[in-house]
Amino acid sequence: MKITANDIAKYLGATLNGEDTAIERYAQLSAPLPHSIVFAKKYSDETVLALNKYNDILAIVTRDYVGKLTCSHIISDNPRLDYIRALSNFFVQEKPKGFIHPTANIESGATIGKDVFIGAGCYVSAQCVVGDGCVLHPNVVLDNRVVLGHHCEIKSGAVLGQEGFGFERNEQGEPVHFPHFGDVIVGNNVFIGSNTTVERATLGSTVIENNVKIDDLVQIGHNSHIGEGSMVTVGAIVCGGAVLSPQSYLAPNVTVKEKVTIGYRGFAGIGAVVLKDVAADTIVAGVPARELRNKN
Repeated sequence: MKITANDIAKYLGATLNGEDTAIERYAQLSAPLPHSIVFAKKYSDETVLALNKYNDILAIVTRDYVGKLTCSHIISDNPRLDYIRALSNFFVQEKPKGFIHPTANIESGATIGKDVFIGAGCYVSAQCVVGDGCVLHPNVVLDNRVVLGHHCEIKSGAVLGQEGFGFERNEQGEPVHFPHFGDVIVGNNVFIGSNTTVERATLGSTVIENNVKIDDLVQIGHNSHIGEGSMVTVGAIVCGGAVLSPQSYLAPNVTVKEKVTIGYRGFAGIGAVVLKDVAADTIVAGVPARELRNKN
């Protein structure tokens, strides 16, 4: 499909400044290519000079660039976000809808929605539900009782619904496992990265609300609750019963202690070990985590 700069501007609800040119690819700002789309989220004179060397690219830039560019460009309040939207609409190739790889093991009794993609080597147990438009990349495991909402994407190697690490020592000091009878409830538009584990609850539910984005190599413990729109990045550990309120953010390698609550829009910096509750709109960091500032 032929794409033009004006097509992208119209899709973004923006005005195209400059000539309408064919857009065939995407590129980095540091290395533009002919007929490519780039973005600049910060202003610099060097960027102006670099972009003005081209007459066949489309740049999505901030208002600081108004009147300074000769190449085709779109003015945006959030160039990175609009660049993502343009790439997602014009360049991302969607997985085929309604496809289940012949090597996937879907047990009888599992509920599979419409337009679902299930890749090679996946396992979905009998009590699981996969909502409409979900994508399971190769070797995803949905075990016991997992309910996925609509349009979720689960990357390769993720395991949802198996039992967590819960033990109590007996009279002889031997660890006795706490049997898990709960489930995992996942909302709509959730993204879960490769080799991430989401444990079923002991009793009740482990919950991941709508629009949550979870990175690779993350551990979500049993009975935890991840609030709507939260983001959990690579290597984070959310221990059992912890609560992330909506719009929370965990930076890489954060650990949240069991039954600790992070308030609305709480932010934990890289490597933080969160041992006590975090108030809403508060940034914490360190080991143990301490408040740096409140966003308000």
